[in-house]
Amino acid sequence: MKIRELILVSALLALGLVEHAAAVIFLETADPAHNTATPGDNSGWQYEGKFVGFLGVPIGPFHFITANHIGGSNGDTLDFHGDFYTTIGFQHISGTDLRIWEVDHAKPFPTYAPLSSGVADVGATVMVIGRGTQRGAEVSVGGEAKGWQWGPEDRVQRWGRNVVHSSVEADKYLYCELDKPGIADECHLSVGDSGGGMFVFENGLWRLAAIHYAVDGPFRYVSTTTEFHAALYDAGGLEYKSGSNWIALPEQATDVPSGFYSSRISSSLPAILGIVPAAATLAHEDFAAWQRLYFSPGEIAAPATSGPLADSDQDGIGNLLEFALNLDPTFPERATMTAGTGVRGLPVASLEPSSGADHLALEFVRRTSGSGAALTCTAEFSSDLITWSATGTETVTAINSRWERVKTLDSLTTTDTARRFARMKAE
Repeated sequence: MKIRELILVSALLALGLVEHAAAVIFLETADPAHNTATPGDNSGWQYEGKFVGFLGVPIGPFHFITANHIGGSNGDTLDFHGDFYTTIGFQHISGTDLRIWEVDHAKPFPTYAPLSSGVADVGATVMVIGRGTQRGAEVSVGGEAKGWQWGPEDRVQRWGRNVVHSSVEADKYLYCELDKPGIADECHLSVGDSGGGMFVFENGLWRLAAIHYAVDGPFRYVSTTTEFHAALYDAGGLEYKSGSNWIALPEQATDVPSGFYSSRISSSLPAILGIVPAAATLAHEDFAAWQRLYFSPGEIAAPATSGPLADSDQDGIGNLLEFALNLDPTFPERATMTAGTGVRGLPVASLEPSSGADHLALEFVRRTSGSGAALTCTAEFSSDLITWSATGTETVTAINSRWERVKTLDSLTTTDTARRFARMKAE
């Protein structure tokens, strides 16, 4: 049994239902500090901006996308990591809850989120970002816990994860449920999360798949008149409102989870590209543009914090290498890339057989020559850590127009030299 009654996840104050509030609700914890900073894997957090109490995502040099129902006016600003972009107009995509705002052309976005094609959406584990409520009071029926009512507001941006259960309403929405036990950081949405992004991993990048729209509800206990909004991993034994009617959800052996709905990008892609043609391709991204995904203008003005040689997160990896290797410069992490399939992380070395002998191999990801990075990354080898040479044989595997995976085999074999070292040089 599925619940199919939508409650917008914002702007309900006018209806007398709930107040504006803020933060993603988690299955595993009620800690208000949980997931309030970057997840560190470049899965979409870096593309979110704050807009009229909610969120919006840049999708072109002069445009960002958000939920239509949150409103807004010309002259409002998107706060993008402490940098402010002033709106000059918008277009509502007819038949959807998507609104694309245009910003003053005197100040373009330095880079912007790639868009999902839709091929990987359903069934995917997705990144979910919002500013909804904390957990409230526990909901229980006959002593059995069911979930939590919406709790207090704090307007804190948080991230969680969920699995896209299905595409509903003629593919207009992606639908996720609060499953128990669920996945790590399993989450639900509440009022205040509208406009936040859902990101899916597709073709080597986290891409914007949807914009948050609505949730299931409201609910009430059987034989009562007080309704409430809640994140439920089992609504069995409760009633939910459909129009002016209340429908009972019988208690049963299997859980009946409630869920949330996010407006699917791929279903509106032709209309989006008609407004923002640049969204059809990945943004050219040099070091200066990349900096603005992670640092405020004040931090960028301080090279000791955000410059190429700085190590702002103190993980031993300078910012230029974080840029080169698809890492997050604000998240302390010394992750090594996965050989053969990785899309981010430090280079990995191995011994590779070739022509009957073993060679030292170095594998890493790098930005393509057409990505606008203005960066050269090469493998170098040495026998004494003093003299280095780039004499290996390079094999390149394309990931997408921004990234490629490189494996370089040393020209010497293990029988040619007693010891051998490898490094990647970025300049």
